[in-house]
Amino acid sequence: MSLQRQVEWEARFGDGLFVATILWIVFGALPTIGLLVGQLVTGGFVKSGDVPASFPAFMPPWWAAYPMTLLLVVLALGSLPLPLRGPRATTRGTLLTVLVLTFGTTLYIAAAAAAAEAHQGRVNFFGVDTLVFIQFFLIIITVARMLLGALRLLPRRWREYIDEDGTVVPPKEIVRRSPRRPWDWASRRPPRQ
Repeated sequence: MSLQRQVEWEARFGDGLFVATILWIVFGALPTIGLLVGQLVTGGFVKSGDVPASFPAFMPPWWAAYPMTLLLVVLALGSLPLPLRGPRATTRGTLLTVLVLTFGTTLYIAAAAAAAEAHQGRVNFFGVDTLVFIQFFLIIITVARMLLGALRLLPRRWREYIDEDGTVVPPKEIVRRSPRRPWDWASRRPPRQ
């Protein structure tokens, strides 16, 4: 893969990571905070195995975990051959942060969904329990990729930016033609002819 192609893929990775962060805020963080506040208001906390009738305060959007997990699979697996060492906030550490936060909220939503279903006499996680395992596996893959890269056990093109001549290019010297932030795409105007 050429250097310019790598940089273009990193730009798409950054856009995907931005979308994943927004999805996590809208469908993960806000419903989880709402659920916690709702339980605080209704007094519906689980105590020593006793599930009150008011738990959960509302059903969190468990269905949103499916597209979110699919996006994270694409981002985690698609970023494996990319160095991701640029000055942008699109690094593997940022991906790991989004993965861990998504894993935590999906696990909480799965527990809330299971408690609501168990209260009705059936145990059904809506498949969200499988998504929790997939997200945990993505965390393991990302951490392993970070460790293998740090130990220099991966191909050189996966760890460093190398131009067509085989010279290593420092991340700050790379010319990035795409906008630095995802919202800059909207204000970008076509070149005049």
